[in-house]
Amino acid sequence: MRIYIHVDPSGGYSEWTYVCKTPLTHVHEAVTAFVDAYNCKFPTQQLTPSLLVAMANNKPLEPTKKISTLLDDHDSCELALVHVATSPPPQPVVTSVEPRKPNHGAVDMLLGHANKHRQNNAWRSAKALWEAVLVDMDTANASAMQGMVDLYMQSTQWTKAKSVLLKLLLADPTHQAPRLQLATCEMHLANSGRAITILQELLSTPSLTPDMDHDASILLATALYECGSIKDQDKAVSILVHLLDKSNHTDMDAMALYSQVAHDRGKPAQAMQMMLKVLVDRPKDKRVQAKCAAFLEAPRGFEYLQLALDPTSPSTAPAYAYLASVAKDHGAMTACVSCFQQAVAQCPSDVMFALNYVHALEVCGRYGDAFVVVKQFVHNTPTTVVGMDLTCQDIAAVLAPYSTLDDASGHWTEEAAMAWKGTHVCVYHNDAKFERAVATTVDLTGQQLDLLALLCTLVKILFLQGCLRPVPALVDAIEPLRYHYGHLLHTTSIRNEHAYYSCITQLVTIPSLHVPRPRPSNIIYVCGDSHALATAWRSVGAHVLVPALVTGLKHWHLRKTSTFYPKVHFFNVIKSIPRGATVVFVFGEIDCREGLLVAVEKCRYETLEEGMAHTMSIFMDVVEDLVREFGFKAFIHPIVPVLDETRHIVQLYNRLFQAKVQGSTLCHWMDFFDSLLTPYNKLQPSYVLDGTHLHPSYLSLWATTLEPHMSAI
Repeated sequence: MRIYIHVDPSGGYSEWTYVCKTPLTHVHEAVTAFVDAYNCKFPTQQLTPSLLVAMANNKPLEPTKKISTLLDDHDSCELALVHVATSPPPQPVVTSVEPRKPNHGAVDMLLGHANKHRQNNAWRSAKALWEAVLVDMDTANASAMQGMVDLYMQSTQWTKAKSVLLKLLLADPTHQAPRLQLATCEMHLANSGRAITILQELLSTPSLTPDMDHDASILLATALYECGSIKDQDKAVSILVHLLDKSNHTDMDAMALYSQVAHDRGKPAQAMQMMLKVLVDRPKDKRVQAKCAAFLEAPRGFEYLQLALDPTSPSTAPAYAYLASVAKDHGAMTACVSCFQQAVAQCPSDVMFALNYVHALEVCGRYGDAFVVVKQFVHNTPTTVVGMDLTCQDIAAVLAPYSTLDDASGHWTEEAAMAWKGTHVCVYHNDAKFERAVATTVDLTGQQLDLLALLCTLVKILFLQGCLRPVPALVDAIEPLRYHYGHLLHTTSIRNEHAYYSCITQLVTIPSLHVPRPRPSNIIYVCGDSHALATAWRSVGAHVLVPALVTGLKHWHLRKTSTFYPKVHFFNVIKSIPRGATVVFVFGEIDCREGLLVAVEKCRYETLEEGMAHTMSIFMDVVEDLVREFGFKAFIHPIVPVLDETRHIVQLYNRLFQAKVQGSTLCHWMDFFDSLLTPYNKLQPSYVLDGTHLHPSYLSLWATTLEPHMSAI
């Protein structure tokens, strides 16, 4: 990439052309690069980034325009800059300096662009424009400062937000909204006393708007209650009672906080009723959901929920299912399972309830119970059909010989041959089942999709638990329908279940699987996300690889403040691994695919490297603690570079990750990442499976890596 940036002589500035070879994303970055280079070359003619930009044909450009859209066939472009005069040019003799006056037109333009970025949650791009205004154009611009405050608060950088707020209030101490935000920052910084003072002063303001009065009162009550003293908590209660009486008990903010007071003061049943009322009013509020989940997970929480719901109402079963989902998202898995169990008991033929109940049991590691739920559902709904001819009766017949999950343990019989045909798996040489034309749209109902997802999940559970005996018959029943809709299922609500099923059914056709019963001592547990599937029931030397799957876990999820269910799933899986076992950890790909870039764009980190260092530190701290507690022999698998789109991120992460692991005395790095790639930075063809996961053939790389440690494994 070459960017030719030119400025004409004007206002005492020199004509100059700069060639930038650094990869840049937006036009405003090119302007900043030019200004830095210009100021180094012409130290007496200092430019600022407040420059208007045009193409060589004088067509104006927005600062946020992507440079990639401007490049010609030679991967280059020409930009012309026009200096926006914000002060008279420098004179040879200066006796006094007049303050620069902001160019309001240029400032408003940048603020307008910044606001658009903010509306699109493109905080990083907005930040660059706000900083350009504050550094180079108008150091006291209130709108830009407020933008920076909002940016820091949404990224939980409370100290930085507080610093900007103090500057903002220095210019206008009477401004109400920043004072409320400053109190919020103080509370997050554990300065409740300071927050109380700010709020009390704010509430004494005569011209306070009703909304501001309400919000400040709620925050004051929160701060007083969190102070801990009985006297302050009683003051908080008085504020809440006043707000509830004033609103005729319709103030949901006051009710939410008062429910916590009731719960803490020995009135959990009353607290549950209030919280349910708040949740109905604000079903998508994460803070309300988290508090509801905490109440449900508390001792006897589910009993108090049952007292609050009418068992005869047709809406009660959906209410249990919804509350189960709320509990799950916030890690309250005991409550989640109880709620789904109740929903299924009231509506045993509702496949959506059954599917989500099974997923909850998976998180809890209760695979045997999940198997029973599926078996009971297909037995009780024999005429339920998916597509043209797949019925629950067909599946019930396959499962009939197996009363429990353990009954299905072991490998299938020799005659149950399964073969990968490039687009599908054929069992028993039943090629005629796949003669039906491939669909162009998915015409299944929501319930039919959920049933297909339930059957896909059944196959996943059987595979993960080494209970492969029913798998060929199940695949023979399911696969023709799945093949008919094919990749279109990735566009539906069951894309995750379908993805697991598709990967597993392809893997079971690849020799050789080893499912020893009982499990021998020479086991290596592979604890990971879906990338652990390729290793399942394979062998490396004399060792059998046993899957310990944790669905959807990021390194980021393991932070101390997280309550998201993949974290709970992770620790439940860890509990199932024997003390002293050898464990290979395969996590981090999801961070590279979707977590880190979003976090950097939201300005939680200044750079991608900073975000990577933080997330991998979270993960390594947890793994090292597990090694100390359980005596695991821990190996860290490099993040897999399967996706072309994120490979550059994976490579950077692995470089930092390897250094981090090699600096640990408790974990070992599996050093084979470079062998996964060709000299052209592509995945080795022999390691390609389905475009998302590695082929089991890559396990040949494990032997060399593990060889020095074999005596200890």
